[in-house]
Amino acid sequence: MPGMSLFRILVAALLAFLVSARPADQSSSANPLSSTPRLQRIFRSTAQLGDFNAPIPIPGGQRIVASVTGGTITAEGQQGITGTFKGGISIIDISNDGQSIVNNVQTFGTTSDGTPFLVTESGLGSPADDFARLIFTIGGKFAFLQNQFLITEAVLAADRKSVMTVGYVVLDR
Repeated sequence: MPGMSLFRILVAALLAFLVSARPADQSSSANPLSSTPRLQRIFRSTAQLGDFNAPIPIPGGQRIVASVTGGTITAEGQQGITGTFKGGISIIDISNDGQSIVNNVQTFGTTSDGTPFLVTESGLGSPADDFARLIFTIGGKFAFLQNQFLITEAVLAADRKSVMTVGYVVLDR
């Protein structure tokens, strides 16, 4: 598959498996594994990044750390959340060949109604984009987000000063 990153190949293989995987006994129409999950977009965000530190050597690659200095979240859909990032940290491990990354990000801020939140993001991808599991720690009218399976797709801006993210809730039907 020329031009495809290892990450995109892995994601394609995982999605193909999820779509084709069926239980051994398909005789029951009530089987909960017979549906394919759907994604519903719930927000877009832009996080502003501070200066990146010099790469730190780690086995198989290098680690880069940057502060999150601010940003915004814009709601999309009924379950959407709107707010402001106040700060955080982004830790990115890049493989020696530069083709794959593992990210760990924590950001904090407040929603448009003043509710404080903490977001933890862990994922993998390529230097061009990555996918991650997102966990909100939040109360108030957005407390339901703590019980949702959320994923994000993130893209680092060309100037490396911001990250644009789209957040999705995974629906089982």
